[in-house]
Amino acid sequence: MNTILQLSLTGILLSISTLFAFHSSNPDRPVTSDGLVYKPSTLSLLPPQESTVTSAPLVQDKKVQVVFALDATGSMSGLIGTAKEKIWPIASSFAQDPTTQVEVGLIFYRDRGDAFVTRKIQLSKDLDDVYEQLMTITADGGGDGPESMNQGLYEAVTLMPWNTDTTVFKSIFLVGDYESHMDYPNDVKYSRSCSIAKEKDILINTILMGNNDVAKKIWKEIAACSGGEFLQVDMNANNLTVTTPYDDKIADVSTKMDDTRIYYGSNEQKQKQYIKKSQSDKLNSGITSSTAARRAEYNNNTKSGKDAYIGDHELVNDYKSKKVDLTKIPTTQLPDAIQKMDVPQREKYLDSLTTQRDQLQKEMDALIVQRKAYIEVELKKKKKEEVSESFDNKVYENVKRQAAKKNIEMKDGVKY
Repeated sequence: MNTILQLSLTGILLSISTLFAFHSSNPDRPVTSDGLVYKPSTLSLLPPQESTVTSAPLVQDKKVQVVFALDATGSMSGLIGTAKEKIWPIASSFAQDPTTQVEVGLIFYRDRGDAFVTRKIQLSKDLDDVYEQLMTITADGGGDGPESMNQGLYEAVTLMPWNTDTTVFKSIFLVGDYESHMDYPNDVKYSRSCSIAKEKDILINTILMGNNDVAKKIWKEIAACSGGEFLQVDMNANNLTVTTPYDDKIADVSTKMDDTRIYYGSNEQKQKQYIKKSQSDKLNSGITSSTAARRAEYNNNTKSGKDAYIGDHELVNDYKSKKVDLTKIPTTQLPDAIQKMDVPQREKYLDSLTTQRDQLQKEMDALIVQRKAYIEVELKKKKKEEVSESFDNKVYENVKRQAAKKNIEMKDGVKY
């Protein structure tokens, strides 16, 4: 027994001395009472112990980043109109996998001497914000041949917050009808932008509108340089849309769901989210019911849409998921509507809003299914080439092929 006791004491003393030695050589790294060394992002045991438990691999979100670099001169008014109408279904098409996060950005380019040379809408999963900025863009200027495509492409490659993770699918769609000026001083040529894109693992896909042979040669060269694809469509590219009898009802339910959002937190946090809610209200009042239905499908059926739509510090969502304890939130940080209530009244109020939102969600889910079924029937009535040659389908099939190499699957077809 004495021998065993001596061995035990020796082991304990050895562990303490090892721990002390480590801490002495790392005085800025505090040690917790149970022998854990604190690091900024983790806690690790000292000395390291072998574990017989195998942790399940974390399911990580997949990510798609797509930037459209669009010629915004007068001849491209139809394309700009399509972008405004199709921003949500295009993003929904990319986000069919429930673990996929989608970010969309846009670069608009014209030419030197026009009202602007480039305009940028930053990569974002918040399509309400993207759409609001998109509505300020109109097609104008140009009419004299080559454009500042070099600058537009360079900014798309270098000024967007591209993710550096190699598992992320990153793509630029360069869309226009004219080649770039190659005679401008202080201009980064497209060949350099292609090289940078390749280094960043960004595929540049090019879509030529019309039959400009000079532009066609350059568009093909750009696509080939980065491993992207070249597509050519008629200037009157088929902008396929389907209006359904469910759109009005979806728009109405979407507005009612917007009204159930209430926010908590600091004044700054609440103000930020209520500005976003006001943005949604303004957006709903200014779009067609068909566009509202497309927006609702994106916000309800995709991870990116849900995250951006609800936002941070949304009390109904956090209360339902038991993320917050109402008794521990300072009164001043609660929504104004419930600050004067006692705790039972607050719980009753939030239970009512939760039930209301759940009922609206069920209604929305059913309407979206009905809308999808209606669209499928309508598409079957159209000529096969009318569907396959649509701008939406060309972009979708392109991304579907390329994203598969990043293990991102798209099976349900293009959204309309």
